[in-house]
Amino acid sequence: MRKHPVSLVVALTLGLVVGGVAAPARADNPLRLLPTPKVLKVQDGRVPLTADSRIVAADEALKPLAAILSQEIWMFTGFHPAMAPGPARAGDVVLAINPKIQADEDILTVRGQDVLKTRDMAHTLAVTDRTVIEGWDYRAVCEGTATFLQAVVEDGGAFFVPKMTVKDWPYADYTSTMPDCARQRQPIYALKTVVDSCRFFKIRYLHLHLNDDSAFTFPSKAYPQVTRCNGKVGAYTLEELKDLVTYADARGVTCVPEIDAPAHCSSLLSAMGGKLGSASQRVMDVLNPDIYPILDTIVGEMCDVFKSSPYFHIGGDEVEPAWYLGNAHVKAYMKEHNIGAADKPMLFLPYAQEMAKIVKKHGKKTIMWEGCPIGPPLHPSLAKDVIVYTWYPRSGGARRAQELGFTTITVPWEIKIPFAKWSMFHSNGHDLDPKKDRVLGACRPMWEMDHVALANGYMHGVGERQERTWGPFNEIEPDYKARMARQNARADAIYRPVKYALDGEVTKHRTFAAPATLTLSARAAGLQIRYQLDGNEPTAHSPLYEKPFRAAESLYLRAGLFDAGGRQVGNTTIGETYQYRGKVPNLALDKPVETSRPGNAKEKPEYAVDGIVDIGQYWGTKPAPAWIKVDLQAEHTIARVQVVPFFDGMRYYQYTVEASLDGTNWTMIVDGSGNKTPGTDKGYTHAFAPVKARYVKVNLLKNSDNPAVHLVEFRVFPAGELTQNPK
Repeated sequence: MRKHPVSLVVALTLGLVVGGVAAPARADNPLRLLPTPKVLKVQDGRVPLTADSRIVAADEALKPLAAILSQEIWMFTGFHPAMAPGPARAGDVVLAINPKIQADEDILTVRGQDVLKTRDMAHTLAVTDRTVIEGWDYRAVCEGTATFLQAVVEDGGAFFVPKMTVKDWPYADYTSTMPDCARQRQPIYALKTVVDSCRFFKIRYLHLHLNDDSAFTFPSKAYPQVTRCNGKVGAYTLEELKDLVTYADARGVTCVPEIDAPAHCSSLLSAMGGKLGSASQRVMDVLNPDIYPILDTIVGEMCDVFKSSPYFHIGGDEVEPAWYLGNAHVKAYMKEHNIGAADKPMLFLPYAQEMAKIVKKHGKKTIMWEGCPIGPPLHPSLAKDVIVYTWYPRSGGARRAQELGFTTITVPWEIKIPFAKWSMFHSNGHDLDPKKDRVLGACRPMWEMDHVALANGYMHGVGERQERTWGPFNEIEPDYKARMARQNARADAIYRPVKYALDGEVTKHRTFAAPATLTLSARAAGLQIRYQLDGNEPTAHSPLYEKPFRAAESLYLRAGLFDAGGRQVGNTTIGETYQYRGKVPNLALDKPVETSRPGNAKEKPEYAVDGIVDIGQYWGTKPAPAWIKVDLQAEHTIARVQVVPFFDGMRYYQYTVEASLDGTNWTMIVDGSGNKTPGTDKGYTHAFAPVKARYVKVNLLKNSDNPAVHLVEFRVFPAGELTQNPK
C-alpha cells in the first residue's frame, strides 16, 4: 500500500489493467472506511460531534433518515442529536438530495427490464465546520450517512468528525447478502439486524430466500394453505414482511424476494395437495400449464409486499429429475421435443420462460440461480429477460452465461483463491472481463444458519466481500481483517445496543457448570434495558435489568432498550447461546427411579434425575408409550415440573405427568399429550395448583421422529419456589 500525506487527493488513475480496462486506483484510506470510497480527501482538523449537534433535513423526504441517523448516533455516543429543518449551523449534520450529483464512471444497473449503464447513485460528504451529506436520491444519502457513521472518531470519551471530502458510488448496482429464511426460523427482529449491517456497509440489497423443501414462509391470501407444511420454521405474517420492507427502505436497503422452484419446494408442493406437482417427485410439474396461473397469483401477492424491489428471484437450482421422468406427459414431451437423457435440463426451460413472463408482468426483473447440476438451462431465449446468479462452476458457470448473452451476478458459496485476488469479476474459478462482460454485482449467501449464528458470526463477515464488489479494483491491504473488525465494532455499538458479559468459569464452547454473573450495559442514556433469557424477543413487559445477577440456567439472551413509554429504541441484541451444565437443585435430584421397561445400557434412568441437561446423557427406551417414576422419598407440596425430552430443533414429544402419595393412586398434574412444540434444552415447564406428592411419574406417549422415547432431565419444584435462578 502506498503512503500519502493525508491532505492529498488520492482519486488518481493507476496503470493497473484488469481485463483490458484501466482500473481506478484504490483511494488511500486513513479513516479505515469499509468499503473504501472512490474519492477521499482528509484534511487537517476535526469537528466536534456533541449533544448540541443537530441533524438538519430541509427536504421532507429525508426526515425518516434524519430520525434514524439521530438514533444511531445516540446508540454509540450516549447523546441524542435533535432534528431541525435548518438553517444549519456549525457542528450540524446536513442531509440533502441533489439529483445533479453524478458518478465519475458508468454504473451497471437495471431500469425496468433493461440492463444499462448510468452515472446516477453517487453521494458526496463534505466536513468543514459542519458535515454536509448529499446524494443523488434517498438511498445515495443513506450511503453517505453510512460513510459518516464509520468516520466518526472517539477520543477520550468525546466524538469528532475529521475534516474531509468524499465522493462515492457503487461500481455496479447489485451489492447483496442473502439470509436463509426457510431452513431455519429467522425472526423479523433478526432480519432487521441484517438490514442494519447492510446499511452500515452500503450493501444495497437483502435477498430473502423465503422457501425451501422445509418451508414456504410467505403467507398467501389466495392460497393460505401454502404454509401448512412448514414444521418448526413457521411462516411470516404479511404485516411482519411489510414492516421489514418499510424498515429496510428507510435505511436504503431493498428486500428482494425469492420463490425457489421448481426444486427445493417440497413443502409448497405438499401444502398445495398436488396442484403444483407431487412432493414425492421432489420437483414442480413444470410441464403442466395449470401451475402457472397459481404461481402468477402468488408472485403478484409477493410483489405487492416487496414493492420497492426492481428484482424478483425465481429459484432454479439443484433439480433432481429422476422421479419426474417417469410421468407419461413428461415422456411425451421429451419425445415431441427430441429431448434425450443428456438434455434433461431442457425439461425445465418452460418454467424459466413462463416465470420470466409472470415476473415481467408484475413489473420486476427476473433473477435465477444458475440451475446446476440440473435445472432450467442457460438458454439463449432467456438471456434478455433473466439475470443469472452464478454459483456452480462445473457447468461452465459465469463464463458460459456471459457467452450466451446473460447478465450475471457473482454468488460464490466460498472463495477458493486468496481473498486479495478475488472480486465480483471472479466467479467460481472463472475470471470475467470488466470491459466486455456484464456483471451486475455480487451476493454473499448464508445457508441454513440459525439467527443466533447469523447475528453473532455471519453478520461480522458481510462487509468483507463488499470491499471488492462496491469497488472491485480496490487494493486489499495485508491487515484488512483489522479494518473489518474496527468497523464491525462500530456497527455493533449501533445495532446491538445492549452489551453483555458472562463472568465465571465459562468454557470456549460457551458452557458453564457453576452459576455465573450476567452483566448488561448500554451507552445510550435515559433508556431501560429489558431482556429475555429464553430466546424470546424482549418487550416492554420483559424483566427490567437493574444490576448484574447470577445465572444458573442455559442462556438465550435477547435484550433491547426501551423508553419510559415502553417503546423499543433501536434493535434487539441477540446473544450467543450459553449452555448450563451444572446441577440444578430440585426435589427429584438424584432420587430413586423406576421405569416401565429396561432401556439401552447407555441410556440409564438415573440420567433423567441427575440435575444436568446434557443431550449426551438421557434415559431412553422403545417403543412408546413408556414411563419413568421418581420417588421423592418424602411427602412434598409441589407446584411446578420441568420435562426435558431429547431435543434437536425439530422433534417434539407428547407426555403427561402424574403425582401420587402412595405410588398406586395417581392424579394427572400435567397434560402434554397434545404438544407439538419442538423441544429445546429448556424443555417444557409446567406450573399448577399445589398438590401433595411423594411419587411423580412422566408418561412419554410419542416422539415425532421415531418410535423410541428419551428423557434428558425431569425436575420437580416445591410450592413457593418460583424460579430456579434467583436474581
